[in-house]
Amino acid sequence: MKKFFSILTAMAMLVGITACEPQPEPTPEPTPEPSTPSLSADKTTIVADGIDMVTFTVKVDNEDVTAQSRILNVDTEEYLSDNTFATESHGSYRFAAVYNNEQSNVWTVTATEPSTNDEPNFVGLEVNKKSIIADGVDMAVFTVTADGQDVTAEAEIVFTIDNAPLGGNTFTTTTPGTSTFKAIYKEVESAEITITATEAGTQPEQKNLKLTASTARIKADGTSTATFTVLYGEEDVTAQSVIYNITDNTTVQNNTFTTTTEGEYKFQAEYDGKKSQEFTITATKPADMSEYQPCTLYNEGGVKGVIYDISEDNHGKKWCYIMSLDQADLQWSTENVWCNCISSRGDWNTEDMLKNGTSQDKYPAALWCVNHGEGWFMPSATELNAMWNAVTDGLRKFDAEKVAEYNKLLTDNGGMPLEQTYYLSSNETSDDLVELVAFLEDSVICLDPQKSSTFTVRAVYRFEVE
Repeated sequence: MKKFFSILTAMAMLVGITACEPQPEPTPEPTPEPSTPSLSADKTTIVADGIDMVTFTVKVDNEDVTAQSRILNVDTEEYLSDNTFATESHGSYRFAAVYNNEQSNVWTVTATEPSTNDEPNFVGLEVNKKSIIADGVDMAVFTVTADGQDVTAEAEIVFTIDNAPLGGNTFTTTTPGTSTFKAIYKEVESAEITITATEAGTQPEQKNLKLTASTARIKADGTSTATFTVLYGEEDVTAQSVIYNITDNTTVQNNTFTTTTEGEYKFQAEYDGKKSQEFTITATKPADMSEYQPCTLYNEGGVKGVIYDISEDNHGKKWCYIMSLDQADLQWSTENVWCNCISSRGDWNTEDMLKNGTSQDKYPAALWCVNHGEGWFMPSATELNAMWNAVTDGLRKFDAEKVAEYNKLLTDNGGMPLEQTYYLSSNETSDDLVELVAFLEDSVICLDPQKSSTFTVRAVYRFEVE
């Protein structure tokens, strides 16, 4: 028994000695260095005309984080309103990107004075249609522009094959085939345009006369303008048509309409004894910024939604942004096709998307947005980030009090609340990937899911305010 006790005692002492031996300190894991953002742009030189523009891109470890970054004018220490820059003052401008409080390299943009000599920067050649009937009657009508100004009367249009002059700005032929043209103005040449002449058929083509306009909504301020176009089939016959303002019983001059009186105006075109359908334009009260506040209901001129942002772009224009009352779970697209949707403006992305391919049904989310009515679009990642900041009062937390205010306003007006989920933007990052913005706790996440995956989308509308 004593022997057994002695063995136990010895074992206990051994354990105690072992336990008291010093243990090696764990090696701490190194703290990862924050990734430095990289700033680049599509050009280093622009013309200081207020129109020519440079577009910036911000990347971290080859990932595009432009939507989550801010572009800083290093010299003025002011941020751009988006990722583009234009100016009317010549000089050198330095910019840097700020992402997660990390500043990028400096990118210099040189703005040069517009050309003061007679030579234009750009000459453009346009035509009302690229296919005519080879009957000696059907006609293609050309227009030549120089830096946006119509110079058709002063320019020369020639056949590209031998530089033979066309002798005017119209083309007819009795010979089926193709003919290629270019314009020359002050020794500057335009891009080429090819016209196809098809053999005349035995049956006259049945055409409809259609009246369209550049917009169906204008401000009743005397300057906001709707420009009309009259199409006879695919032929532009605006210049040969008469457009009537049915509401005021007047004739439209210069194919444009402005007014200082609010209301709805109906128009109709007449060409070659035929009349078009009626086209309605709504003139709304000029917007005063003081009248509109975020987290309030907007319900004017058939547009109903919740205001979430009022901001100024880098051209000094102020815009009011409205989110739709509803949302849907849809695919960005049903096929992997690059649509060039990289703008920070969702309306441009949506337009490019729905022009691509043969069927708009291939882009369910964008189509759902535009089906809300004229002017509605699928928001960009930049515009979605502005929405996420607004509805959380800048806290980027879904439990922020402001989220509850927005959701109550939405549901009180028959809408659907914002959800703690991933929202589809109109931006794409590759042939098969798009950007998501996460409306999640503490989130600044933008993901790149497959275009065919289903996520939540909310439509956006914007209008300019004074």
